[in-house]
Amino acid sequence: MAKNFLMGIDIGSFLLKGILFEVDEEGYIRPISYATLPVEGIINGEIQDMESLRRTLLTLIEFLKQQSQRKVKNVEIIVGYSTNNLHITQENFTIEFSKRTEIRERELQNIKKNITKKYIEEGKIILDSSFVKFMIDNKTVKNPVSFYAENSLTTSLNIVWVDENSFSLLINVLKDVIPSSQIPLYDSTLSASYATTTPNDRNVGITVIDLGYNASRSIIFKDGIPKLFYSFPYGTKYVLKDISNVLKVSEKEAHRLLVEEGSCLRDTRTIKKVEFQPITGTGMSYTSLGLLNKIIYARVREIISRLNGELSKISYEKTHEIGALQGGIVLTGGGSKIKNIDQTIKELMGENFRKSSLILHDYFRDVPEEIRKDSSFLPVFGIVDRYRLDLMEESFYERSRESFSTESPQKSKSSAKEGTFKTFIKKITGGEEDAF
Repeated sequence: MAKNFLMGIDIGSFLLKGILFEVDEEGYIRPISYATLPVEGIINGEIQDMESLRRTLLTLIEFLKQQSQRKVKNVEIIVGYSTNNLHITQENFTIEFSKRTEIRERELQNIKKNITKKYIEEGKIILDSSFVKFMIDNKTVKNPVSFYAENSLTTSLNIVWVDENSFSLLINVLKDVIPSSQIPLYDSTLSASYATTTPNDRNVGITVIDLGYNASRSIIFKDGIPKLFYSFPYGTKYVLKDISNVLKVSEKEAHRLLVEEGSCLRDTRTIKKVEFQPITGTGMSYTSLGLLNKIIYARVREIISRLNGELSKISYEKTHEIGALQGGIVLTGGGSKIKNIDQTIKELMGENFRKSSLILHDYFRDVPEEIRKDSSFLPVFGIVDRYRLDLMEESFYERSRESFSTESPQKSKSSAKEGTFKTFIKKITGGEEDAF
């Protein structure tokens, strides 16, 4: 059996991050090339130049193929992009039975499909869904499979979704880049949150903070599911602006100083000169490392302090819904790479904190240490994992549908046309009219 290839690409407001994976005949996924590129065409977190973004994507795709030193054909490309408009709701759904019926997995899959249909008809895209409650004949059970229902099965489904317009511009860009009528598209922050936390983290309750370039996004998990999403309109671009304004350098040079030289420190006893290229381009200039650190510290502390205030307010107002932040905080995103930022966060938000790293699953193999601990690539692993799970669920549904296609249909309180997120993508990009 020939090996297949997957390519995960995360489109950020500052960088494009991509990994090319090889999938062997046993289903193991191995990274074979990876890279980042400065993004073009996205300004202030919004797509403003589709052609520039398209060119950057094509450049990254070709670079990853060439770097792999393999003949890469028919690669499946999965894309991640963070939106500030995630919504989390719960849907109740009831199936009524005319006779005593054993509950099987197919009933649960059909419920998900029917709820998905309704969301598609309302112009919504489901990014994540999990069952949170089951009742058989008005009695609560943890897992209804193999139980018998006399009258009904009622479920509650936790759903993370966005309006279809949230991805419309990106889809128009991608349909000219990806040689397929089907574009797997996921939210980067949500995907990275799963990639850097364990099921136990999410069950106890944990807050994932994605400190990005244009904004900071937080997802609070409790009882194993996303409970709340919050977007805070401040990110590392404000740190870069401060460096640029004080030292009179370009944003590119400010980013280099932030990554290579500076730290998030109030004071430093190190007497060191830092060389930089002024925006005028006339020779080199120098500043003290102490001044650079103070610039970084002042803005980072302000951002974290204000974000902490917002999250504390949310936690207080919705204690019964999400609980306190008892599971701690995980910091991810480009901002998590700022040196010594963990000390500032602990000072303001407490010691129950860690920086993100990839929680490896058995199917990811031979992952280099340098990208396993690099928060820039976490969303890429996350979206590939989301895609893998979607394929498994879709395959299970198809097998289940074929196995039970001759059985009598059940009476349901909800009706809608069948469809999935991938069906939606196919339709708006000119693909197949029906997936089922």
